[in-house]
Amino acid sequence: MTMHKHMATAAVSTLLLAVGCAGPPASDGTHPPGPPPAPSREVRTLVLPLDAYQLDSRNAVLVATAQEKLTTSCMARQGLDWPEIPHPAVKSWPNRGRYGLAEPAVAARYGYHPLPDPASATAEKLMGRRDADLTPRQRKAAYGADGRSGCAARAQQELMRDVPKVNSDLVNEASLTAHKKSQQAPSVQKVFAAWRACMRSRGHDYPDPMAPNDDPRWKGEHPTHAETATAQDDVACKLKTRVVPEWWRADAALQRQTIKEHAERFQRIDDARDRYLENARRHSRTEPRDS
Repeated sequence: MTMHKHMATAAVSTLLLAVGCAGPPASDGTHPPGPPPAPSREVRTLVLPLDAYQLDSRNAVLVATAQEKLTTSCMARQGLDWPEIPHPAVKSWPNRGRYGLAEPAVAARYGYHPLPDPASATAEKLMGRRDADLTPRQRKAAYGADGRSGCAARAQQELMRDVPKVNSDLVNEASLTAHKKSQQAPSVQKVFAAWRACMRSRGHDYPDPMAPNDDPRWKGEHPTHAETATAQDDVACKLKTRVVPEWWRADAALQRQTIKEHAERFQRIDDARDRYLENARRHSRTEPRDS
């Protein structure tokens, strides 16, 4: 993925509003997921070296705000309105599930089902309502006759003005490689073995801490009682055997090594990110330049 594509995608996928409510138990005795609990203290400490080369939630909101304002200004020059969508900051925790299920409250409520994302659901709803209410003239001005140009595309182009073209695939590739290789570190293998023994003592037989996530028994729409019971045992064993902190240390060490070995490439990615955010900061409060 080029930096251009990466940055443009971040603007579109920004979380807008954190809302949601829990539902009643389903008729089959399962419990539909509600809004996720706040992350545990352990999850809040899971910061990795490669995080610095990606957009955090605060910067993603900055980009989305700038995109809105640039589009509004472009539409206004054509005598048209553009209903801006608010972009309040929503804190995210990018490494929350990196080492498998790790939070007792999450295990008890959701088992191995994905945490709900009410903010993204709300964002999609708001954008869908806006698009549905646009007049044909507004739609053409915003998205072009081909649906891929117009003011929205010009806003993205303005945000990318003077941003060096770099291939940011290195960040994702390095992250995936470190995650995989870290599992083979002696210290990690040791806690994995302790976790397996702990799980067997509770009646579960899984080869590693990621395996329970892929158990085919957990494919229903909502987590079952058996699933949440297994998940709670899983988390209890992870906490007892210190799986997450040991795995995180090995993962972080490999990421630091990769950044050092490819220092020039990572510096170019960092420079491009800085320039992109500088553009976003400027356009989140000022008029765009003519393209």
